[in-house]
Amino acid sequence: MCVMPCRAGWIFDGKPSTWEGTPDELKVVEETYPVLRLELGGQWTDFELKASTNNFETLCYYIMSSGTNAWTTDTNVWIYYTDDYAPDVRKWQKAGHPISICSQLIDPVNSEVRAAIVLPSHECSVDWRVWMSPTNTKLVWSYVRYDGIGFEMNATGTKQRWTAVVPAEWRRERIVP
Repeated sequence: MCVMPCRAGWIFDGKPSTWEGTPDELKVVEETYPVLRLELGGQWTDFELKASTNNFETLCYYIMSSGTNAWTTDTNVWIYYTDDYAPDVRKWQKAGHPISICSQLIDPVNSEVRAAIVLPSHECSVDWRVWMSPTNTKLVWSYVRYDGIGFEMNATGTKQRWTAVVPAEWRRERIVP
């Protein structure tokens, strides 16, 4: 079987074709869903996450896990975490949207959320096709931790402490535990 690109479409076993006529097993589907692992821990149970393609002159993505901000740009983001007071502490819990992770914990005072797994959707206010791609070298992500009262601050308490993060991987479909 020979597949070669040409101007009019594809040559498949010597027969000209188009993308629509190409067998599914030969089509390359780009992995368009990033998987982000945000380190939380201690008192930090929630976060604010932003993405930009021009180093934060403007935003292409914004969510706040606590749901306290109406400016969230992804209406179907999936956020998973583990709860060390849950009946099965290994189980990935899916955060209800737009409810804070803290308020969903079995023991909001003692539970610790070590990390959150964020799976953005394609239901974004900025068209995901123009920025959400593993080949987009301009795409950067940062997050700040939140404890339900305030954001993590620098040592002098004058600025929020943001952390750079990159996707751990990209997938064709989002994780569904």
